[in-house]
Amino acid sequence: MEIKEKQTQPVKHTKYLPLAAGIYLNYAILGMATIIVSQYGTQFQSLWHTDVKGISTVIAMIGIGRLLTILVAGYLSDRLGRKGTMLIGMAAQIFFLSGLFISPNLISACIAALFMGATNSFGDTASYPALTDAFKDQAASMNSLVKAAMSLAQFILPFIVAAQPNSRITLIIMIVVMILDIVLIIFTKFAPQPTIMYREKTGTTTVSKIDHPSGAHPSMLIDGTLLIAVGFTLSFTFYIFSQYAPNFGISVLRLSDHGAKSLISWYAMASLVSVFITSSLVTRIKPIKLIFFYTLVSFLSLLQMVLVPSAIGARLAAVAIGFFAAGGIWQLGLTLLSQYFPAEKGKVTGYYSFATALTFFVGPLVSSFIIDETATSVLRVFKIDTAVTLLSLVIVIVLMLRNRKFSN
Repeated sequence: MEIKEKQTQPVKHTKYLPLAAGIYLNYAILGMATIIVSQYGTQFQSLWHTDVKGISTVIAMIGIGRLLTILVAGYLSDRLGRKGTMLIGMAAQIFFLSGLFISPNLISACIAALFMGATNSFGDTASYPALTDAFKDQAASMNSLVKAAMSLAQFILPFIVAAQPNSRITLIIMIVVMILDIVLIIFTKFAPQPTIMYREKTGTTTVSKIDHPSGAHPSMLIDGTLLIAVGFTLSFTFYIFSQYAPNFGISVLRLSDHGAKSLISWYAMASLVSVFITSSLVTRIKPIKLIFFYTLVSFLSLLQMVLVPSAIGARLAAVAIGFFAAGGIWQLGLTLLSQYFPAEKGKVTGYYSFATALTFFVGPLVSSFIIDETATSVLRVFKIDTAVTLLSLVIVIVLMLRNRKFSN
């Protein structure tokens, strides 16, 4: 019997490897889809008869799509199941990519962007729990590879754009890959789904409950609200950078189209590296201290970028924002929130994710009223990004001061 159990354990994990592969492939395409509008921005402006403001509006519609679907997606993941919910998200991504391909104007492009928001919602609420169901002992590392797949794909996309300047060919390839991935997921075995798995899905990354020797406890009204606000501001920092860094390179720095888009490659590669380093550091350093340090470096990087614009400074900022803002700090905030309110993990995770989804709408929408082809307008967008990052830093400092009451 002992020999049998030793043999079945690796088989148990091996049979779910196709599921993991399908999820990572889905998120690789999702990572590309997230930035493809900005990467092919000039071409889409011509196809949709619009300008950079119109491109920002399309990006903002992605946020609206996510806001409209994120709460119902979590409900369906529990009731309909992981596979069905995941397939809805993948189908929505095909609608998005196809919409970009056939859109003749800005309105149809905005409608297509709504499906991209749905892709984010249904993908997140199905994929992370599915990996946790299948790889219970390795859930943290398997989930971290989702972010790694996205970052790697975002690193590669600018090179694809340089090699293939026709957006429609790239879109066709992405659609074909998604269709093949849907076939893979349809025939892939999913792990049994516990009834409470969705509520417990973040448990694999939750650290032990804080001891409160003084009798002080975190307040949902104060600490919870501040952490949820941090979920918004942290996401704003890296999302605005990822969408408008090419505009900064072209309009402010006068870089070539390829040089400007390569900023995203620097950003994505640093984000990929950060996923692994941050997951290691968090086991030795308190999350609140890491959040403070990461936010401080992000703020200083953006500040130098807007005060003294230069090609070298922009590349350094791309690396810094990728590593310290996009790599894992958002997950640290969620960890701390779950640590503060362990009995309400499901509810606070929903609030935190909703605040993040709000970023994907508010950021591009605000930018669409400001940005045009001029260097001044692009700089103004990045000054707003810097100001929001400073707000993050202030909130984190308040949280650090209050955290002393809850810790030894």
